[in-house]
Amino acid sequence: MGGADGVEVRATSIRLFFVWNDERRRETLTLNGRPIRPTPPNVLHARRVAAEIRKRLELGTFDLAEFFPDSPRAERSGPSANFGQTCSLWLASKGRCATKTLNQYRNALEVWKGIFGAATPIAAITPGTVEAKVGSYPWASNKLLNNYLICLRGVFGLAARDLRIVDPTAAVKNGRHQAPPIDPLSREETEAILADMRERCPVQVWAYFEFAFFTGMRPEELIALRWGDVDWRDGSIRVERARTAGKAGPLKTYQVRDVDLVSRAVAALKAMKPATMLRDAEIFQNPFTGRPWHDERSQRDHHWAPSLRRCGIRSRRAYNTRHTYATSSLLAQANPSYVSRQMGHRNAKMLFTTYAKWIDGADRGREKAKLEALTAPAKFPKSSPG
Repeated sequence: MGGADGVEVRATSIRLFFVWNDERRRETLTLNGRPIRPTPPNVLHARRVAAEIRKRLELGTFDLAEFFPDSPRAERSGPSANFGQTCSLWLASKGRCATKTLNQYRNALEVWKGIFGAATPIAAITPGTVEAKVGSYPWASNKLLNNYLICLRGVFGLAARDLRIVDPTAAVKNGRHQAPPIDPLSREETEAILADMRERCPVQVWAYFEFAFFTGMRPEELIALRWGDVDWRDGSIRVERARTAGKAGPLKTYQVRDVDLVSRAVAALKAMKPATMLRDAEIFQNPFTGRPWHDERSQRDHHWAPSLRRCGIRSRRAYNTRHTYATSSLLAQANPSYVSRQMGHRNAKMLFTTYAKWIDGADRGREKAKLEALTAPAKFPKSSPG
């Protein structure tokens, strides 16, 4: 007899029925090449298998050979998912990522679906097709290509695992991308900007950038700080969350850290006390809305960029407050490992890679002087006349 759950219990076997590729199918459940008997436990097992098949059919990842390896049709069957369905499945697997990251992934996948065709069977996309499509597309930059390849590799990596196909992106290489050099501000530029903000901007704006310059925190970390994170006795602040697209979430590195505060950072906090401390809310808030900063755009567009123009300082990203903290600390001969921990790097390798120039410069010419001594012309004593 057949049931609404797709399970048909027969006298000596159990069959499952379902619709696949617009065809009604009936397949017998087997074990080691023989039909399984319709015992109560086997019937329960069949219902679980039927539910899983319905799920796979909905996602477009059903493979007949996986569930019915002894079926005479299994050898002719293959993965039924198309490229668009696999993109959706991969994006769903990233559901715990930050909203901003998910939006970036979603945008990249839309581009890839336009390139390969959302309805194209995933198994029909060969390595040669991928290389040709990637190579011929007019990418705006290699950096953009490399970012989008993260998603494409994820999609085909999932397909390779779930559908047992060969990953066609294995031979695709990243485009060569020359990262722009970091561009910190000098001490004179830093003081000029902060003086300008103190004179022309609400105190909440000056305090925000004063704190940014003297802690080196990422903008998404700054706007998520709460008064309960401050340890006044120890002179430190705990960084354990970040705010992106208006929502608080985990840190980029998923590593909570305590940041030591210099006196100017503490002064910035004290300046914020009258504005936000009694509300037990985020420390740094938009003075015009009385709400937490949504992201870094308002500070950058309405305060940072105008201040640089008024001071006659070359345009930089507001994120350079972080680079300024790092380079200033290194030039002050702070231990690189300590600076790395303050900034929340996963390890010190990033600091040595990104800021090598300033680490070398912190020796104030001593190492160069050693080389000069090594390469100076040798002086030999004059031989006495024989």
